[in-house]
Amino acid sequence: MNNAKILGVILRGLPNTLYLLVLSFVFATILGIFLAWLDLRQNRVARGVAHVYLGLIRGTPPLLMLLLAYYGLPVLLKGIGINIDGWTKLTFGVFGLSLGWSAYLSEAFRSAYLSVDPGQLEAARSIGLPDRTTFWQILIPQATMIALPNIENLVIGLFKATSLVYVLGLYDLYNEASNLSNQTAGIHQLRIFILLALTYWVIVLIIEGLFRLIRNRFAAIRA
Repeated sequence: MNNAKILGVILRGLPNTLYLLVLSFVFATILGIFLAWLDLRQNRVARGVAHVYLGLIRGTPPLLMLLLAYYGLPVLLKGIGINIDGWTKLTFGVFGLSLGWSAYLSEAFRSAYLSVDPGQLEAARSIGLPDRTTFWQILIPQATMIALPNIENLVIGLFKATSLVYVLGLYDLYNEASNLSNQTAGIHQLRIFILLALTYWVIVLIIEGLFRLIRNRFAAIRA
């Protein structure tokens, strides 16, 4: 079995891997922003809810989160009359990864926002700028630049964590490689997993390049 054939089999799992990465990141970002907003509020109940959620999620391994989403969520929702038996394994994979990464992204957003000098809000008020304008045009762009390195690391971590969906029986990059290794009785195992590692590495380089473009774009806008 030559390298091209091995790569061809491995790359059959690329669509599922990218699907999991993109959708999980989108939903985790939305939930993470909401959690950061709750955590930054002066309301003790809102902050308490955010802290409990963040502590629970950050204390749960991603693999266990996927298993809980796949096996526990249907049982939980059936108890309140909601049937999700029609969900696909990909949907459960996105749900589990989104829950797991929302907590990490929330902390990245919260810490970045708190890193912006609060005196800028008072300065903007002193010249008559509305708070909403100050928030969106001054504070958020700065917080975004501060958060980008952490977000980049979290996206790379999420990309690698997509390999955990093998526990749900999903055929992503990792599961395709593992299945091929089993089919060949492990004869080409080392070569298969070296090529898999190189595939992950190339995609990580692409992600790093995309974030570099984003940082440069933000820098150009601010200049």
